[in-house]
Amino acid sequence: MAKNTNNRIPVKWIRDKAKAAYQKQEYCYICGTTEDLELHHLHSITLLLNRWAERKQYDISTDDGILAVRDEFIAEHRVELYDLVYTLCNRHHVALHGVYGKTPAPGSEDRQKNWIEKQKAKAEGRTTETSSAGLFSKFL
Repeated sequence: MAKNTNNRIPVKWIRDKAKAAYQKQEYCYICGTTEDLELHHLHSITLLLNRWAERKQYDISTDDGILAVRDEFIAEHRVELYDLVYTLCNRHHVALHGVYGKTPAPGSEDRQKNWIEKQKAKAEGRTTETSSAGLFSKFL
């Protein structure tokens, strides 16, 4: 099998193939802007791909290796690739990754969703505080 001569990381092959079916919205889910829109996956596609390849004992270290299994990965991860995503503007996408890191940890999906919903509520002028500590936080 040929070496990955262009040093392309395997997940880019996945994204290139999956892009055609992405359903990016026309506005940021949080603030509604139509500028600088990006797609945010709640699951790290890189982590999913690496775990999947390891579990199946696939060698994805070469272009040929990843191309041979790319369609199988996409078919098995349709929900993570296409459904568990948000269209965000660059500003909010960068802010989210500032909180959860470049590669959000597995298991952080619900926390990411909550963060997104809280930011949306703030942008709409709504409050999402429900804990008693939140009622007194303005006095701290």
